[in-house]
Amino acid sequence: MNVYWFDVEVAGPVTLDDMEKLFEVLAAGDGIDATPQADHRGGRVMFSREADDAIQAIVSAVRDVEAAGIKVTGVVEDRVAAASIAEKAKVTTAAVRYWITGERGPGNFPAPVIPRERASLYSWAEVSAWLAWAKLGDVDHIAAETAKACLIVDAAITVRNGLRDLPRHNRPLILELVA
Repeated sequence: MNVYWFDVEVAGPVTLDDMEKLFEVLAAGDGIDATPQADHRGGRVMFSREADDAIQAIVSAVRDVEAAGIKVTGVVEDRVAAASIAEKAKVTTAAVRYWITGERGPGNFPAPVIPRERASLYSWAEVSAWLAWAKLGDVDHIAAETAKACLIVDAAITVRNGLRDLPRHNRPLILELVA
């Protein structure tokens, strides 16, 4: 078994009673492996969950959060800045900057998911896949698996939550696309 690190995003309000219920759910299972950071606006529950694979870890965490009566709005993988990419890939920050600008490496470095003037954030799923494809740096395959699984589970949660808002006659059309 491996340990997978990820965040479950939740809708607010999240009360102290909700957090207590979450700890009860976690303690009744395999133990407390999460740290909630949430309030009346919502927030995140940060997990380090042991499982056979990332999908099992993430889906079981979503089930636990929902069993505590907290609404799940998504799952987030690591979003990383250049310095974090360098640390994870075991290369220099300068090397990462060259990859980002296309001055070195094979090109086609993933675009930032959150562009900023300083310290744009990139999807670790996309970056780790690019690193593996380009055969550059040291890829943490557990982190890469987690990042990819987060994207898939987050999309499933988005579809599930969106279906609730659709008229019944349109739901089969969406389900057909994801089946």
